[in-house]
Parts: sequence; C-alpha cells; structure tokens
Amino acid sequence: MTANYCSNCGEPLKENAVVCSNCGRPVREQDKTQEKADTNQSYTEETAKAEKVYETPRSEPAKTKSAFFALILSFFIPGLGQVYNGHFWRGVFFMFVVPIGTIFLIIPGIAVWVWGLYDAYTESEAVNRGEKPFIEPTVWQIIGFLLLPILLALAFAFLFAIIMVPLAVLSYAV
Repeated sequence: MTANYCSNCGEPLKENAVVCSNCGRPVREQDKTQEKADTNQSYTEETAKAEKVYETPRSEPAKTKSAFFALILSFFIPGLGQVYNGHFWRGVFFMFVVPIGTIFLIIPGIAVWVWGLYDAYTESEAVNRGEKPFIEPTVWQIIGFLLLPILLALAFAFLFAIIMVPLAVLSYAV
C-alpha cells in the first residue's frame, strides 16, 4: 500500500480517509480516486455523507442584535432602539411623535413611547430568530439621529429670532 499525504499539511492520511485527521481539510479528489484504485474498495454511505458535510462551505455565525440593549436605548432616547436595529426613519418617527404626543396630551405620548419600546425589542428578537434581515446602522445614521434634534432646535431658535426681533423693534418704536 502506498501512503497518501495531505496536500495541505503533509501528514500521512489514514486508509479510506475523507478528511485529514490533522488539519480537517477534505482529501483532494485525485487522492481519493488513487486510494480507491489501490485498495479496490468502494465508498460506503458513511463516507459519502462525510464528504458532503466537509465539502459544503462553512457559513459565518449569524449576526444577532441585543433585544435588551435596543429596549434600553429606546427607553432613554425614543427611536434610538429602532436606529440600532437599522431602521433610521422609524427611529426619527418615534423621536418626534413621542415628545409631540406628550406635549399635547400626556397619555398618547406615553402610549407611543411604550409602543417604541415594544417595537425595538420585538424587532431585535425577530432578527435573532432569522425572521427579519440583520441591518447594521451606519455611523452617520447614528450621528445624524443624535444631532437631528439639536439642529432642529437651532433652526427653530433662528426662525424665532428672525420673526420676533423685528416685531419687538416695531412694537418698541410705536
């Protein structure tokens, strides 16, 4: 019997080996056909299953989202849990609807806030179960989401100053 060697690590292969016992790489096709000719043995069903397992490409581990982290983010900043889950515009919706609902009527604002908490949590859980795709938010989405209320407050202050200063000057002159 001639000794076959692994084409990857050079270790001697055992008789009828499908994979190298040292490095785990599948035995090349030419090595298997030569081995069959040398030993006059045919593949068994177990050998065929092992080949199929080792010839299928290995997939990366599934990416997951922390549902508790999404819940905590939405608790402190409404909509941030949605942005964490990769849904920027849904997060912007919650960011504006929760304060507006709270200003006009407290109960609707709290209800939308609780809905945002629930949505962030369940969306993360659906991603972890594989029901929804994993979406990674970009750094710019997170920065934009956090800067959006500041920019809007500055814009409203600027508009207020443009409108109110001339009115104050006119009322003082009269």
